[in-house]
Amino acid sequence: MHIHLSSYRRRAGRVSRPALSGLVLVLASFPASAHEFELGGDAYDDFLAGGAAVLNDLPVLLALMSTGILISLWKRQGLPLVWPAFLVSVIGGFVLAGLIPVDPVPLLYGAAIISGLLAVSAVRGTRPVMAGIVFGAGLMTGWGILAGHDLGELPSGVYAGLFALFNLVLAASAALATAVLTRLPGRWTEIALRALASWLTAIAIMSLAFVLGQPG
Repeated sequence: MHIHLSSYRRRAGRVSRPALSGLVLVLASFPASAHEFELGGDAYDDFLAGGAAVLNDLPVLLALMSTGILISLWKRQGLPLVWPAFLVSVIGGFVLAGLIPVDPVPLLYGAAIISGLLAVSAVRGTRPVMAGIVFGAGLMTGWGILAGHDLGELPSGVYAGLFALFNLVLAASAALATAVLTRLPGRWTEIALRALASWLTAIAIMSLAFVLGQPG
């Protein structure tokens, strides 16, 4: 049995032409066709299918990576302080996707661009403010990645795989940023991470422009 993600995969799965040098050339290898869950196997296969959907969704990756960088720029060990908000928001996004239809292209790329700009600015708010930012990123990406699917339409293993990879990408991004900031202390390290966030934001903007420029 084959269950297709909504038609946005044909648009959101594409990335911009290789205009940002080497990094964009690598990202240009992301599949341009609609993502497809290969279901019908066991729960583990469904789990892998859900995880693969996250890894194949460029704006989701950009949003989560930028959010991870933002958290570590705020506090070196800040993720545990705001992680509960992220966990709740991702689940809430999955539920909203099944209840409220939405065009995922502006939602997902909006999340990527906003998260990137916040990381570039190295926003440092109170814990509730940062938790709110993380909550928004999780809600928008969780909502967008399952847009077009009814609530409970997919096997539980797919939802588990999506949820696990959402958290893995966020945690890995925050951990790497924290490791760099800790091992290489200095103003230039923070500047380098903010520059990386600016690249992620530029990729999101150029990719969105490319997607919107496609006919149909």
